[in-house]
Amino acid sequence: MDSSPAKYLRDETLLLAVISIGVFMDGLDGAIVNVSLPQIAQDFGAEIGLASLVITAYLIFLSGLMITFGKIASYRGAKKIYLGGIAIFTASSLLCALSTGIEMLIIFRSLQGIGAAMIAPTAIGIVAAEIPEERRGKSLGILVAASSFAFALGPVAGGILTEYLSWHWIFLINIPIGVAAAALSMKYIPKSENIPGDNPKQRVNFDYAGSLLFLISVGILIITLGMAGEEGPLSPSVIISLALCAALFYLFYRREKSAADPVLDINIFRIPAFNSSTATYMLIMGAFGGAVLMLPFYFQYIRSWSPAMAGLALLIPSVVITIFSPLGGIAADRYGARVVCIISGILATLGFLLTAFYSETSTIIYIAATLLLLGLGCGPVMSAGASGIISSAPAEKKEIASGIMSTSVYLGTAIGTAAFTAIFSLFTREAGSSVNPGTEAFIEGFMACFIAGTLFCLLATLLAFKQRTKRIT
Repeated sequence: MDSSPAKYLRDETLLLAVISIGVFMDGLDGAIVNVSLPQIAQDFGAEIGLASLVITAYLIFLSGLMITFGKIASYRGAKKIYLGGIAIFTASSLLCALSTGIEMLIIFRSLQGIGAAMIAPTAIGIVAAEIPEERRGKSLGILVAASSFAFALGPVAGGILTEYLSWHWIFLINIPIGVAAAALSMKYIPKSENIPGDNPKQRVNFDYAGSLLFLISVGILIITLGMAGEEGPLSPSVIISLALCAALFYLFYRREKSAADPVLDINIFRIPAFNSSTATYMLIMGAFGGAVLMLPFYFQYIRSWSPAMAGLALLIPSVVITIFSPLGGIAADRYGARVVCIISGILATLGFLLTAFYSETSTIIYIAATLLLLGLGCGPVMSAGASGIISSAPAEKKEIASGIMSTSVYLGTAIGTAAFTAIFSLFTREAGSSVNPGTEAFIEGFMACFIAGTLFCLLATLLAFKQRTKRIT
């Protein structure tokens, strides 16, 4: 049997390639639906508010169940959960394509979100378990690159498929990818010897109440963040929802303290390096999510660019992230995640600050340079931050850390999107319309959003100083 280092590297490369297929499918679906939503609403004769549940339902189940499946994977095995997620995601994609009503589509999108929640944390958990720590940052960077490339490709693919075929194909495209991912995963993902397997006692003691409380809390939080963007952060309904959300999260905290086998071991938050790494990662994701929301409006409303040209402009930071995420992971392996997050955080802070000063007359060179800087700043943090989160967690809590990290991606993005929307609305509502404000009001709101993004990145950079300082070797 060949046990040479070269063989291990070949096995790791195959493993990463296989895992990347599932991560790519997951990332593609997170972005491909948005552009098709108006056509879906029109075909089903649905109001936009109801049709938007196609996206919201997916996001709630995805974000609300990642920690649960990370916990289940810790004693059932990440490979089992990952394969189950691929199967559910692929089957529900077919059901979404065959939906005959908007309510049916929302139900199957919820099921698709459950499958995605099984894929995301276990993909990271498999890498954490099977790739040595000295190469883990590079490996996580490759997964981030696959997800970023899929996220960038999603709107373009969704637009083309919807325009030239039909919206059904944004779901049908997942089927061959899912089948390939399942077949290759069964062959090339090893069963971890560190997982005890199906433990009946742990199954009996599983924290169902904690899992349900977290899902409901996250669901209300995501809905409330959307309300804050539409109604303003100080509206009575938003304040009441936030109070309810806080109460539910408190109940979840109390439950986890008393549960025999909690779905989320809150002791992991006693590790300062884990907390700072998670906060850094979440803040960067929030800032980038808000930027991706606001930039198309600037390109199309202020610069009168076509949707296609706006999409091509957004490819700049996405492609840069795709390239530099693995490089950031390699640097994290060599110098530690702390150094990479600090340097990249500074670049991201500068990128957001310069973007805040976009105007009607900003040159193409200036815009391209700032978009490049956003990618250079955010990309390495995404991989190095992920490496910092996983590396700072004890070995027996890697799967839980993976679930928390995956959840922070979507919650961070949701918070950033809501924050940018609420800030923009505050500035444009006074101008008479947040949908079609005057140019001056738009520029002021846009600047305020990216100043907020600058503060997000600055805080992330400061928190990065609290990450573990020792070199990862």
